[in-house]
Amino acid sequence: MKISYSGAIIRILIPNYMEWVEALLKKSSDKTLTKGEVLHSLFHMIEINENTLNHIQSNKQDFGPELEELKQTEIKDLDFHLKYYRSLVNYISAMPESKVV
Repeated sequence: MKISYSGAIIRILIPNYMEWVEALLKKSSDKTLTKGEVLHSLFHMIEINENTLNHIQSNKQDFGPELEELKQTEIKDLDFHLKYYRSLVNYISAMPESKVV
């Protein structure tokens, strides 16, 4: 996604969550997901969000106050998602395989 303001362009990489959700739904309709498959998917989402966050944080261009506010909101959102995905990984990793349905 590109957002333009006063000639400045900021690129915010937004992962295609719909494809990920659709793949999980298709997989879950075929059979129950394994613990490993769920963890693999979560690790993938963590990697995407970390890369996106690093990209946004490393961009030091001055885009003005409006886009800086948007940038900070994106950073907070990505940080929240990273904490959420990591907590899910910890929770699922601690579960015995026999308890995973």
